[in-house]
Amino acid sequence: MDKKEKNLVNTKPIIGIVAKFNDFDDPNFLWRRQVIDGLTRSILIKHGALVIGILPQNKGVDFNDNDEGKYKIKMDQNETQDFIETLKLCDGIVLQGGTNSDFYEEFAARYCYENDIPLLGICAGYNNMVRGLGGTTKRSNEKIHNQFGKDLVHKITIQKGSLLNKIVGSTKLVVNSIHGFEAADLKNVVASSFSKDGCIESIENTSKRFFLGVKFHPELLASNSPQCNNIFKFFVEECKSAKAKNLGCE
Repeated sequence: MDKKEKNLVNTKPIIGIVAKFNDFDDPNFLWRRQVIDGLTRSILIKHGALVIGILPQNKGVDFNDNDEGKYKIKMDQNETQDFIETLKLCDGIVLQGGTNSDFYEEFAARYCYENDIPLLGICAGYNNMVRGLGGTTKRSNEKIHNQFGKDLVHKITIQKGSLLNKIVGSTKLVVNSIHGFEAADLKNVVASSFSKDGCIESIENTSKRFFLGVKFHPELLASNSPQCNNIFKFFVEECKSAKAKNLGCE
């Protein structure tokens, strides 16, 4: 690619948000929806990304409805390959938070890890990163962590020298806490921050371009917290760098 061609390339990275299944908790609801958090989408766009939704390519309609389920609905070989083709469209992937998880989200985490695609996992996305790489999750102390509707719940201590430490520029951060599960056993990632009760608040692998999962919800704090906003800003920049490398412009 010559200099003129490089200048014509859209420098905005394409970031895919993996959709989550949602039936609005109503068994009689007529429509089965794949949902994407509008706040996360908006923040990524503000930081210079082109954002698209990544849908599972399963031919069926329903999915697992329990975050700790046994994932009875898996993808066949053709569905898996089709799903990979959607992931290949992206320079980075977000696994979003929510009240349920599905096998295809774990698959996306593993695929990003194996192919060094920048990945940001939020809450349930963190769970899928843990399980997708062979680890396990467990129930959290709900008296401490499941504090829905509260902006700031507790402090976390961040490991010095970690990716999260580099992003927020501190070893301390006050976060929200809206989750029912946390990491119990880790494989291929390390813990990089903890709450006072020992809950692992973030996981990462620094051998990858960007591979970070956070248990809290930075999208809910980004408008008032420069540190949480920096998580998205840093992620978009890494996706932009990944795009430049893939195009031979780096």
